[in-house]
Amino acid sequence: MLFYHVALTGSVTEASKRLNISQPAISAQIRNFEKQYGMILFEKKGRNLVLTPFGQKLFKPTEKLFILEEQIHTMIEDYQKYPKGKLRISGNYLATSVLIPKWASLFKQKYPEVEVVISTVNSQTAFDSLHHYEVDIAIFGNSNITTQTSHSLQCLELYSDEFVFVVAPNHKYANRHISIEEMIREPFIMREEGSTTRRRLVEVCEAHNVNPPKIELQFNGLNEAIQAVVAGYGVSYVSLLVASQFIQRGELATVEVDGIRLTNKIVLCSHEPAYLEEYIRDFISIILKNKA
Repeated sequence: MLFYHVALTGSVTEASKRLNISQPAISAQIRNFEKQYGMILFEKKGRNLVLTPFGQKLFKPTEKLFILEEQIHTMIEDYQKYPKGKLRISGNYLATSVLIPKWASLFKQKYPEVEVVISTVNSQTAFDSLHHYEVDIAIFGNSNITTQTSHSLQCLELYSDEFVFVVAPNHKYANRHISIEEMIREPFIMREEGSTTRRRLVEVCEAHNVNPPKIELQFNGLNEAIQAVVAGYGVSYVSLLVASQFIQRGELATVEVDGIRLTNKIVLCSHEPAYLEEYIRDFISIILKNKA
């Protein structure tokens, strides 16, 4: 603990204030630790202490332990505060912009004292956040991600979506049938690596023995990628659930690529129900009753 806080603040003085332990006691314990194991963890630079190369190596797993400790404290606090608490939901853009708002509204009507925090990330990050207990529920597009599922996680399929190629309505390929070879010659606008659509696009190309297209613009958000296509540049490969509203408004058009039709399962993942607070289980029930 002493090592972690000195490393975090770069100062024995600041660590002393945080921990309410005297500076000499902290310095003595760190020196004793270094002497016992024959290592140097800190070196002096100006008025600050900085980690040595081995100190930096040791700090990384130590930091993970403290993050895990904070998560455990949060879980205990939420349990003790019931029916108050915090519901943490992580999802991809489709989930947080199209699906979750309605469900969150219905949930808040039943549990007004529970804080609901919703974060938008790519599918892999959503899954990882759940796996590391950083969120309670993850909703995302599944592209072999849930094959990583441990025995403590439960995943439920909510929708069977479809991936489509989209362009601006005045694009030369709008509402046309073309080959995959023609399509990949176009400049593509895509999400960052790790997103489901990015992976599925690569899978499509591999299945048809063509090189993946050049990604001319990359965004960390799906809405930004779609807006760039709406503005008239390039092609994107997106969820039909997301694109449909733009298509209906005449802002986007689809392109039929010969021989390509991929579905996209939208899944809800959580830890096993026995491990969940009642209000988390109720949120899942609300989703299952109102997902039509």
